[in-house]
Amino acid sequence: MSTSSEQPPASKSSPLPRLIAFVALVIGLVVLGGAFVQRNLAQKAAEASLPKGCNARAFGEIGGPLSLVNQDNVAVTEKSFQGKPALIYFGFTSCPDICPLSLQTMTQALDVAKAVPGSKSEAIQPILISLDPERDTPAVLKAYVASAGFPASLQGLTGTNEQIAAAAKAFKVGYRKSVPEGAKPEDYVIDHTSIFYLMDSKGKLATFFSSDPDPKDMGICIAAISKQGL
Repeated sequence: MSTSSEQPPASKSSPLPRLIAFVALVIGLVVLGGAFVQRNLAQKAAEASLPKGCNARAFGEIGGPLSLVNQDNVAVTEKSFQGKPALIYFGFTSCPDICPLSLQTMTQALDVAKAVPGSKSEAIQPILISLDPERDTPAVLKAYVASAGFPASLQGLTGTNEQIAAAAKAFKVGYRKSVPEGAKPEDYVIDHTSIFYLMDSKGKLATFFSSDPDPKDMGICIAAISKQGL
């Protein structure tokens, strides 16, 4: 019985499936690219609609987990504020001038924001996080946040040294004890970063304001951002 060494001819694969896959890939890339461009355009349009000098500076690395207590000595975390935007300031009750002036600025800015037609700023929770847990007990904070000129709904937060350090780190806040010349060690002050952080309802930074903003400009900016959704 004779055998043949010839192999059956290989079947030629059709180029059509590869062409279809290639076209699908190109279409996918175009769609993704279009979505990216559209998102960037929407972001630029939103920023362009903000008042002059009001930039939505949203850095994802600012903010994070918190584990503190409020002025009623009730434990709170970052989840306690989810679902509600917040305006956060770090300071301390023994602060001679910068902190009280900053909290008064917060009051004025929020009043301006609430008065803007279409603003949704009334939902914003003002918060003071103490950088002096040794002196700022819940009871001390409770009396302080009720001071005239401060936001009516101002909530004060404090905790242990470790908890405060973690909160400050999450918001990139620098601080240190400093004893004024001629003062007693117990009369120290806290040198610290002075910034207002506007957080959205998901706990993400919407924008921030430097240490000495104009209350009117700050309020108009807050109102404009709130209209876009906080």
